[in-house]
Amino acid sequence: MIFSVQRFIEDYLERRRIDDVDDYAISAAYAFERVGGTAPEQDVAQGLRRIRTSLFRRNGGLNRTDFERQLARALKRRFPKKKDTELSSFVGGLNSSRRRIRLRRRSISSLLTEFARAVESRAVDAFWSSRKKGKWRAKPESVAQGLLAVFAKAVVRSDGLVLREFASGIGYVDVGVSFGGPLHLIELKILSGQLVGATQLGHYMRLEQRNSGWLVLVDVRKPARRSAIPPTLSLAQGVIRTLVIDANPVPPHSA
Repeated sequence: MIFSVQRFIEDYLERRRIDDVDDYAISAAYAFERVGGTAPEQDVAQGLRRIRTSLFRRNGGLNRTDFERQLARALKRRFPKKKDTELSSFVGGLNSSRRRIRLRRRSISSLLTEFARAVESRAVDAFWSSRKKGKWRAKPESVAQGLLAVFAKAVVRSDGLVLREFASGIGYVDVGVSFGGPLHLIELKILSGQLVGATQLGHYMRLEQRNSGWLVLVDVRKPARRSAIPPTLSLAQGVIRTLVIDANPVPPHSA
C-alpha cells in the first residue's frame, strides 16, 4: 500500500512539474500511512504539514498550504476510505486497550500483549467458519495480519507507523510497527502443529539489519494436543520473541 501511495505522489509531482529535491514523495507516503486512509482530508493535510522538506523553498511560487490541501484531496480520491472489516471483529471497540497502553511504557511488547488480550476476549471467531467442526476461515494467516494491522493503527493512531506486508528482499514482512524509532518486525503464523515461521523471520531480520523480531502464533490446536512454546528463540540473526494467542479455548461450561 505505502509503495502505491509513493508512486502516486511521484506521478503527481511530475505532472505538476515539481522537482522532488529531497524524496518528498517518500515522506508524504509515510505521513499518509501514519494518519490513515480513513482520516478526514484536513487531517491528511496536517500530517503533510509536519514533513521537514526543502521542496517549497526549491520550487519557487509553490504555496505550501494550498499544495498540501490539493495533495490531501488527491490522495483521498485515489485511496478512498475503506471499511475496516477486521475492526468489527473487536466487539465493543478498543478504548480499554488504548487506556491500558497509555498507562504503561509504550513498547512493542505492551502493544502485542494487548492485541493478544483483545483477540482472545473478542475476536476468536474471526479465524473459524466452524470451531466445533475444526474448520478455519479461508486464509487464516491473512486474517491475523489484518487484525493486527487494524488493531495497531487504531491503538497507536498518529503516534507511530504501522505497515502491513511490506517488501523485504523477495518476500514480505507481515507487519511492521514503529514508535518513531526502529521498525519492529512481526511475523504471524497459524499454530496447528509444529512451530513454524522462525526461519522466515530470521531471514527478514538479516535483510532489515534487526537483531530481534516477534513471532505471533495463533494457536488453533486442540488443548489436549498442545506443547509449550519457548518465549524466545535464538538464531544466528538475533533473538525472536514469541507470543501465543489462544484461538481454540475450552468453553467455560466444559472446563
